[in-house]
Amino acid sequence: MRQEGKPPFPPLDLANRVSSLPDGPDAMNHYEWLGLMASQSINAALPDDWTWEGKRLLDFGCGAGRTLRHFLDVSGKAEVWGCDIDAPSIEWMQENLCPPLNAVTCREEPPLEFESGSFDLIWAVSVFTHLAETSAEWMLEMHRLLKPEGILIASFMGRLTHEPLTGQPWDESGTGIKVIGLDNPWDLGGPSVFMSDWWVREHWGRAFEVEIIDAGVETLNQSWAVMRRKPVDLTAGELFEEKPRRWWRR
Repeated sequence: MRQEGKPPFPPLDLANRVSSLPDGPDAMNHYEWLGLMASQSINAALPDDWTWEGKRLLDFGCGAGRTLRHFLDVSGKAEVWGCDIDAPSIEWMQENLCPPLNAVTCREEPPLEFESGSFDLIWAVSVFTHLAETSAEWMLEMHRLLKPEGILIASFMGRLTHEPLTGQPWDESGTGIKVIGLDNPWDLGGPSVFMSDWWVREHWGRAFEVEIIDAGVETLNQSWAVMRRKPVDLTAGELFEEKPRRWWRR
């Protein structure tokens, strides 16, 4: 499927795999809008002195290119990669958007087949929102793949999404991390993972300097963590180890 002046769209089943699209003729317009909002959020989160020239970029969990299609314009300056566990999505990308993009399949567990320090920028939109049992390992894989001072942008669900999605109130200070639907298959979206802001700062913050951007329409109503790589060497156990929290009273 193609609209004039735009890159081709994937088949509806591939597009719908990463988006709850409306029925009818507006489905692909909504798909395009979601990708555009994500790409604009990524651009807005980058440092003021950021340039694309000579950079290597990775969309971790790219699907059929919902976000990556909006980075075609930088592919002449930067080397742009996407990876996903869904082989049909990657095959479609390879046939329709590569080159100038690059796309590879990946397994459900790390590592990816890239050398350490391969990327200047990695983003993961609605990925860690569904990683339950391998979340720590994948976060450390992002750390491994980034160059020194590299940037990771990852969205997460929590105080802004829990009640609308579950109908239950969210306890920001007492929750930390919560998983719903652990046995959900990937074709149905996989598990849903919710995190408190403090938990993200405490645990992801062991490997990265973390800044949290509040959600809005442009961030697909999720919170986004913009992170810069720290020069540390951690295990998955150390990253997610629970330590006593200190409570200060006045």
